[in-house]
Amino acid sequence: MKSPQRLLSRLLLRGRRPQASGRAEMTGLAGDVDVIRDSWGIPHIRAGSLPDLMAAQGFVHAQDRLWQMEVMRRLTSGRLSEIAGSSTLTLDWYSRMLGMPDMKRRVFDALANHERLLLGSYAAGVNACIEKAGGSLPLEFATLRFAPEPWTALDCISTLPYLSWSLMFSHYGEKLLALAKGGTLSAGEWNDIFPGSPGAALPHDDWFQKAAGLRFGQIHPGALAFHSGLSGARAPAQLERVLRSLAKGPGASNNWVVAEGADGLPVLANDPHLGSSLPSVWYFCHLEVPGELNSAGASLAGSPGIVIGRNEHTAWGFTNVMLDAADILTCRVDPSDPLSYRIGARTARMREVPMVFGLPRGKRITLPLYVTEAGPAITTLEKGVNAVAVLKWYGTLPEGALTDRSFTGLFSFMKAGTVEELLAAARTWQYSAQNFVAGDDEGHIGWHASGAAPVRRGYSGRLPGDASAGADWIGFHPHESMPHLVDPAEGWIATANYRPEKAPPGPVLSHTWFPPYRVTRIADALAALHRPGVEEFRKLQMDVHSLQADRILPKLEALLTHDTALQGAGAREAAALLRSWDREVRADSAGAAVFEVFITELTRCLLARPLGTDLALFFNARTYGLENEILDRPGSPLWTAAPALVVEEALARTIEVCVACMGRNRSGWSWGRMHRHVFRHPGARGRISRWLLNPPRRPAHGDANTVNVAAYSVARNAYTVAAVPSLRMVVPLGDLDGMRIIGPLGQSGQPGHAHYDDMTDPWLNGELVPLPLTREGVAKVAREHLVLAPRRADGG
Repeated sequence: MKSPQRLLSRLLLRGRRPQASGRAEMTGLAGDVDVIRDSWGIPHIRAGSLPDLMAAQGFVHAQDRLWQMEVMRRLTSGRLSEIAGSSTLTLDWYSRMLGMPDMKRRVFDALANHERLLLGSYAAGVNACIEKAGGSLPLEFATLRFAPEPWTALDCISTLPYLSWSLMFSHYGEKLLALAKGGTLSAGEWNDIFPGSPGAALPHDDWFQKAAGLRFGQIHPGALAFHSGLSGARAPAQLERVLRSLAKGPGASNNWVVAEGADGLPVLANDPHLGSSLPSVWYFCHLEVPGELNSAGASLAGSPGIVIGRNEHTAWGFTNVMLDAADILTCRVDPSDPLSYRIGARTARMREVPMVFGLPRGKRITLPLYVTEAGPAITTLEKGVNAVAVLKWYGTLPEGALTDRSFTGLFSFMKAGTVEELLAAARTWQYSAQNFVAGDDEGHIGWHASGAAPVRRGYSGRLPGDASAGADWIGFHPHESMPHLVDPAEGWIATANYRPEKAPPGPVLSHTWFPPYRVTRIADALAALHRPGVEEFRKLQMDVHSLQADRILPKLEALLTHDTALQGAGAREAAALLRSWDREVRADSAGAAVFEVFITELTRCLLARPLGTDLALFFNARTYGLENEILDRPGSPLWTAAPALVVEEALARTIEVCVACMGRNRSGWSWGRMHRHVFRHPGARGRISRWLLNPPRRPAHGDANTVNVAAYSVARNAYTVAAVPSLRMVVPLGDLDGMRIIGPLGQSGQPGHAHYDDMTDPWLNGELVPLPLTREGVAKVAREHLVLAPRRADGG
């Protein structure tokens, strides 16, 4: 039953619902296109040709997600300020400094003519939807009083550079900690704060010796614009929370595949974890040209094709490789003339690039960007500094240094007939480092990591490199050397953002990984399952057992038992709650709340002295952090007192935080009271608008280290969920109609629409909905039928 809140919202905003049945004419089509929607609003699009199919997908995406598409193309073009005003200038500056507009152009330039035609067809479909909407555009456009410009084929590439950057994690520590505290931290402290990953040797770096004599300017405010809770910028009400949702949360992902499922053929599962955004990141759909293409799964509004999904013979899913392809390099500069810098054995002069930004009412402002041969400067230049930090990543490379053909690969995925063909197509993905896991209906399974992995000279990439001493990228490792497996003896493959251990020896891809807890839990389950089916994988995706707690709590208990009895009542209470907890991170668990708060408070106790006001930066930089190993390092310089005394302080503070957040009545404590899914509409400011536009807050199971992820960042001193399973998908290769999928919220980005947030409850409960491929399967789920027809020559 729909709540009064949702019913009233639908009633007030019903006039903006796009057409989903009947007949609509559209310029540029060669023939009729069928758009059949199911009860969840998922479209099954059937066309007579690929150009018509792409045009129809563009039309349908724009019907449901036009505002989301508009924000993304402006974000990656550095043009948000034209509608948002000066408060988003730092974000626009950073987008252009990152080279996102150039990345889009370079990808477009690398397309074959027939691929450009397909992107052009998609853009034409978007424009047809805009034209048809007329004055009934989504409410965000009306509120900001502007209409979208016509879409172009180049706009269809907008999601790629953003997703590429948002999945880079290694530079967090380099940029936000090494530069902020490089002169006061020791190498020992740094290695305890960021211990790498279990069993991995850390490289030798001489950064801390060099950093002691370097004086940097301030980090440019724009360099914090993509970091949750740090930029400090306030945008207009219509955009503020959109920008907040674009900030990177501590995302992660899982995927796995078994060679023999219940029917003897492979079964594949994927749940990529991305920031909690409204609308959802993914848009589910089914695309078909009879005899040529039949593919279904998750698409990205604003781009053509299926990104994650299946066709009649194969299925594929992604997780982040965690490739380190974003570095901070440093150049020594002349303190009396900071534009003069050393690069290798030479002295050079920075280029000043004026960047012109539009503002509302036709105003313009010009901001400078200073560029070295090593990359653009991200610290300010003023007299007295003797060093500048520059950014090195794909978007700052010189013209011609790297070619990405992701869209070639994307179109190939949808038609691939075997795992071998799928993995071959993965080599086209240079800007986006992904673990491609795949299965086919011949019984094969495989995995190949993609992405351009830099070959470095003079530094490891874990810490900043000294460009004045010659540190640089000198090429990229060949795709064949990236981690990969085909048909392993175990009969299964799983990845979860962790250091590859089963692949043949290859290049060192990173020193920054997520903890092993998720991949270990998944691997243990797969090893124990015999010919699993969809239901077993669905249950595994919802698992919330904490292997992190299994690792940490026995060490905590041993420390307290060996060293001293707890003196304070609060510390004793916290310890007792942890001892009785079953280590399941359920929303209704008090023990889970105590554990999560304890981990945070222990981190605060240990890092308050060395990091001070920069502690919030650590919470954004953390992947595999000190909390996992510090109890094994009693001699660490991070301990400000005997470890047992620091732990007791953290336990006592844990109870204080729990009381502050959940009250003094312990019977009312639960993880879900602190840890909630919050999806905010950008225009929801006052009480009434929040009530109408925002979906209800929901208690959340899990944390960043459970298979069912609900990651949070405490940079804002809150436990609100920041990253979620942006979709859950299970595909049995032996059943063309057996694919099941779900995501948070719904297909529509328009408040008041029936499909604005109708998937939320099923998603929270671990349910999956069908996404069939056959005509018979589509007929069973069909609810609405729209025919897109070529516009008649007379314009009628």
